[in-house]
Amino acid sequence: MITIRSTLSCAALGALLLANGCAQLRNANAAVPAPMEGQLTATLQQAEREALASRFGVADRLLTDFAEKHPDAPESVEATFWRAVFKLDPTNQTGGPRDAVVLLDAYLAAPVTISHRGAATSLRRAALALDRPPTVVAASPAMPPTDPNTKADTKSDATDKSSANEVQRLKDELAKANAELERIKRRLAQPNP
Repeated sequence: MITIRSTLSCAALGALLLANGCAQLRNANAAVPAPMEGQLTATLQQAEREALASRFGVADRLLTDFAEKHPDAPESVEATFWRAVFKLDPTNQTGGPRDAVVLLDAYLAAPVTISHRGAATSLRRAALALDRPPTVVAASPAMPPTDPNTKADTKSDATDKSSANEVQRLKDELAKANAELERIKRRLAQPNP
């Protein structure tokens, strides 16, 4: 027969276990760091203002400091992406395509989920295209006039045609890279909602 006393004892024991479980849950949650709560957004907005004012060194320092203060946060990886974007600006005297490639490689190799994988891959290709030295096609020496009755030098014609094709291919590739870079710049210039 269950007495009121044993029922109250069971209820008290249950309440004690519940309170103990809640206390452990509170302590476990206290160990979890608070979310970034827009810290990257604020830092990025400030860095964008600096970049728009052509103070790329200051913008880079802001993003670098953010990443160093929060090394284990996924947002620090995003700071790397934005550093690379600013390094690609042609007016940036503190960086260039080679610096951007290094940062984009680090971003793409990050062990966390990254938000801009497609954009980073495209930017990396554009940076590599911009970093290549221009191809100089040596001018061929003037050919002596040929007798119309003799067979044309097909080897020379083939070389000239292949050189012209290579120059055109490189021009097309550079135009695509520049168009992609301009598209990304326009996208970045749009205000964030």
